[in-house]
Order: sequence, then C-alpha cells, then structure tokens
Amino acid sequence: MKHRLLLASGCLLALSGCDVFQTANNKLEQQYLDQHPELQAAISAIRENGLNAVARTAEKGSFASCVATKLESDPLGSLATVEGALQDSANLTDLFSAIAELSSQEISLEQIPNLLRQGAETLNYLRTLLSQYELTELKTKVTDFVDHTQIQSADVGSHLRNLIAQCEGLHTTQILK
Repeated sequence: MKHRLLLASGCLLALSGCDVFQTANNKLEQQYLDQHPELQAAISAIRENGLNAVARTAEKGSFASCVATKLESDPLGSLATVEGALQDSANLTDLFSAIAELSSQEISLEQIPNLLRQGAETLNYLRTLLSQYELTELKTKVTDFVDHTQIQSADVGSHLRNLIAQCEGLHTTQILK
C-alpha cells in the first residue's frame, strides 16, 4: 500500500510542473509564429485539421503544402501538432530511448520511473507518436531515422524548425523567381 501511494505521489509531483513548462513553450512558440505569419497559418491548419488532411488538401506548391509534406515525411513531424513543440527543448535522445524501452503498448510498473525521469515533454510526445503509429511501426521508423539521418539538433523544437526552414528557403526562392 505504501509503495503504491509513494508511486502515485511521485507521478503527481513529477507531472505537476508540466503546465508551467508547457505554458512557457506555448508563449515562445506564439512569439515565433507571430514573426512568421505564413507558418502560423500552416501550423494552425495542421493542428485544426490534422497533418495528413493538410498534406492532401493544401494547394500544390503552397507554403502550407510544403510544411505539411515535410512534417508528414518525418517520423517526428506529427509532434508539430502539440502546442509549444516548435520551441520545446525536450531531448531527442530521451525520446528515442523512451521508445526503445517500451516492449509493448502496456506500460509496466518497472518502466514508469524511467519514463518519469525523462520528463513530461517526452511522455507527451511519446503519447502523440503512439496515437499516429503502432509501437512496432514507431520503433522501426525511429530506428531508420537514427540510422539513415544525421540528427542536426538535439531537441524536438530545433528538429521541427529545421524541417520547416527547408520550406521557408524554397518559398523564398519561388517568390524571387
């Protein structure tokens, strides 16, 4: 009984600070999006309608189409649907190790302390990814991603902004033509 109470207390304590971090990330992200109105429109559409829907329905060659396509083709792209993700400093290594630790879709009591140590952001992103992919598919995608891609950033926000920056460069080139 004491063990369960201690575990529940630890979980609540660890997760109680989530709103503070998420609110700070949301504010930083909103400032970033305010400086990039086209990106703000694309991200709003993706969060409202879903990544797949925007990738299918956005006008070919549009900025929104580029953003949705880049995010959709990346195994971590669906994380952009989480508010604050574009400015989040959640460590990609922690996220990858959390995915590797999961042996089934049922989280065991032994895994909970390790997952809590990795932080609330990592758990939130893991939940988002598992809503998009089956666990075995996610493990395969992440393994392929790590094996075939040089990770240019250490955190989720930088990774997502790097993906989107490819569209900003393409879009600027199209405008200049």
